[in-house]
Formats: sequence, C-alpha cells, structure tokens
Amino acid sequence: MQSMNVQHQVMPGHEQMMPQRDPQNMNMMQNYSPHMGRARMNVQQPNFPMQSMMQDVGNPYLNAQEQDMNKRQMQQNMPMNIQPQLQMQHQNQNFNISTPVNASMPPGLNLYQQQQQQQQQQQQQQQQQQQQQQQQQRQGQGQGQQNQQNQQQQQQQQLGQQQIPQQSQNQGSIGVNPALTNVPKQMGAAANALPGAASALPPMILPPPNHLFVRDVWKGNLYREFASIRRLVQQYNHISISTEFVGTTARPIGNFRSKADYHYQTMRANVDFLNPIQLGLSLSDENGNKPDNGPSTWQFNFEFNPEKEMVSKDSLELLTKSGINFEQHQTMGIDQLEFGQLLMDSGLVLDPEVTWVTYHAAYDLGFLINILMNNSMPNNKDDFEWWVHKYLPNFYDLNLVYKAIQDFKQPNQQQQYTLTSLADDLGIPRFSIFTTTGGQSLLMLLSFCQLAKVSLNKLPNGADLISYRNIIYGIDGE
Repeated sequence: MQSMNVQHQVMPGHEQMMPQRDPQNMNMMQNYSPHMGRARMNVQQPNFPMQSMMQDVGNPYLNAQEQDMNKRQMQQNMPMNIQPQLQMQHQNQNFNISTPVNASMPPGLNLYQQQQQQQQQQQQQQQQQQQQQQQQQRQGQGQGQQNQQNQQQQQQQQLGQQQIPQQSQNQGSIGVNPALTNVPKQMGAAANALPGAASALPPMILPPPNHLFVRDVWKGNLYREFASIRRLVQQYNHISISTEFVGTTARPIGNFRSKADYHYQTMRANVDFLNPIQLGLSLSDENGNKPDNGPSTWQFNFEFNPEKEMVSKDSLELLTKSGINFEQHQTMGIDQLEFGQLLMDSGLVLDPEVTWVTYHAAYDLGFLINILMNNSMPNNKDDFEWWVHKYLPNFYDLNLVYKAIQDFKQPNQQQQYTLTSLADDLGIPRFSIFTTTGGQSLLMLLSFCQLAKVSLNKLPNGADLISYRNIIYGIDGE
C-alpha cells in the first residue's frame, strides 16, 4: 500500500489560516465553544438585531458620548411611575433614629452605638453622684470633729485650769496607751519621772496564744516535763514561782525581836504545818521571750489529802469552787520529795545565771526551800535567808518593787496592792488563765519583764532595779 499525504486545504483569512472543512462532514454534529454557542442561539431567535462579527475599534471618547445618549433615551422612554419608586428607595436607605449617627451604617449598628452612648452617660452620672456623697460625708465628719473639739474646749473651760495638768499626767501611764485601755492613774507621774523615758509609752504587745498555755503536771508526766525544763533553762533563764495552799492557819505566840521576825515566825509555822497544793513555774529570757514550740508554763499538782491536812471547811469550799479536784490530787498527785530531787537536777537552782521572780516572796520561797531541804524550816530568819541565797542566788520580789513605786507616787497612803493591780498599771489585759496557780506565775513574769522594759531598769525614785534584788518583802524590810 502506498501512503497518502492528506493535506488540509486552507484559505487565507485575516492573520490566521483556517482549515477548510470537507463538504461530506458539513452535516455532522459539531462542537462549538460556549461563546460561539451563545452567538448561534441568538442568531436563530427572531427579531434579534444581528451585529457583524467584525467590529471596528472606534474613538473611545465618541463611544462614551454615544453611551450617555443611549442612557438618556432609555430614561425618557421609562414609564412615569418608575422614577418615584427609585426616589423612595434612595430615601429609605437613610435610616434616621432619634439621635442620628452615621446614616450609611445599618440600623443595628446605629442602635448599638446609641446604647453605648447611653451607658457612658449613666456611668458619668453615677460617678458624679458618688463624688457628691463623699464630699458631703467629709463635710459632715469635719463638722462633727469641730463640734467635738468645741465641746471639749467648753468642758475644759468649765472644769478650770487646775484639772488640765492632771489630764496630761494621766496620759503617761506606764507601758500603755490611754486611748486603748482604762489604766489606773497611780503610775502616771512615775512614768514621767523615769529618766530618759518617754512621757507616752507604747502599749504592750502580748505574746502569741501558745505562750499563754499552762501545762498541768501530775505524777504521770512529771519526768517528761522536767526533761523539757532542763532543755530550756540555759536559754530561758528567768523563772517565776507561785504556790497555792489552804491559807494561814497558825499564829505564833510570844515575844519577837522585830516585826520582820514576827512575820517570819508566822510563815515558818504555816509552812511546817501545811503542805502546798499546787506550784506554778514559768520560763522566759530577760526580754520576756518564750519558746515557740512546747509549753513554757507549768502547774505542778501535789499529793494532798484534805482529811489529813490542817484545813478549815470554808477554805476547802473556796478551793473546790476555784477548780481544784481533791480526789484527783489524792490519786494522781506528785510526791514532794520526788519533786525536790528533780528540781535539784533541773538547773533552776544553785545557778547565779538564773533569775527568780516572785510576788510577796515569803510563802513562795518558804515552801520551795522546805521542799529542797526536806526538813523543818530554820528557827530564825537569818538562817532562812542563808538557805534562800544558796539555792536562789538571784531573785526579785515584785511586791517590794511595786511598793517602792507607790510610796514615791503617794507617800502618805497605806494601801495593799496586788499583782493584778500592778499588771493593770502596766497595761497587761486580764485573762482567765491568770487566776490559776500556773497563770499567776505567768503573770508575774510578764509584769517583771514589762516593768524592766518600760522603766529601763530605773525606778521613779532614782534607784536601780537591781538594788531591790535578793530582798524579801516583810522579812528583810518593809
């Protein structure tokens, strides 16, 4: 077979050479482009103006003018009722609200902006009202203070000029702010008389609540508590003591060398005849600081049988009402001899670095020396003082110190002051724990440390606090 070269016959047409179709294929289905298909459909429709396939590109300016003319003719040919509708649509696009904002925005956004403006106005009004109320309150407070000052000035003028110096003296009570607590007036002048001390002393800062805890000691926990005392005594070397007994029952008869000798013989007879019920001890350093962990105040409960002791019925009733359980003392009480042995080994006695504090020391030290000696009391006060100085090289009797302050303040008054009144003058609040035997020892130590702090170890009469060391009130001197 011979190969045949079929060549398409082409015809010249503009810039491209388009192939000439075979007449046999004219009746076959042909595929056209979308544009050509749409043009063919338009040609087949009747009354459709045909445009020539070949268009000449004219002047753009002239074309634009022709388009404008065509638009004007179309608008003139429109019905008259269409133009009012278009004007109404154009007007409806401008949404007007009571407070017009941007007219081009949709109505929802306009409402949102309007709400924001209203909220801002309300907030501004509230702030203005609050400021006005605050100003009115300040003005009312200022007027109230002025009225109070005017009333105080009128009262001072009515009372006279003689009472004004007393008020200034009473503001200088020892260790307490007069505006915080009702402090007795006995020590106001004493505070002002302290050399180098300020006239208005700061109030006392109470220790944490765990420092006010008192540990009850019976024979079951006696050794464990003394072990704690031995660990603490080197750092906390200030110890206070308080004792509880049934009261004075014996009175000596005869001739005595002095009043001090009579007081000693009375104390000696009662210590020999009676046994202590409780003994309280409290520890701290010289500044009144106490250990943060564990107890620092103890209440030792001794073995005591009311049926074998020399005690009156009235005393038993009072002691029972105060909270002492005599049945528990009979079964769980501490033996005095065992307590004395542990006390000798505790490091509390026979050490000049340890300072003891008491209030009305005669009976407290009398029972303590009697337990340590495990024997009858010495016959005279000189021997007793020798034993006291041996076991307790340093001690203070707060009753003697407090009496010296009161004698300097009010020399002509003879009044028996108590530990509670001293604590009140020092600004120490009253707690229920201070009514117990262990609480009394704690109150003694707090009072001593606070007195030494606010007086700078200098009493109002000019004497140093150390000058009252190792003196027992009522036995060594009045």
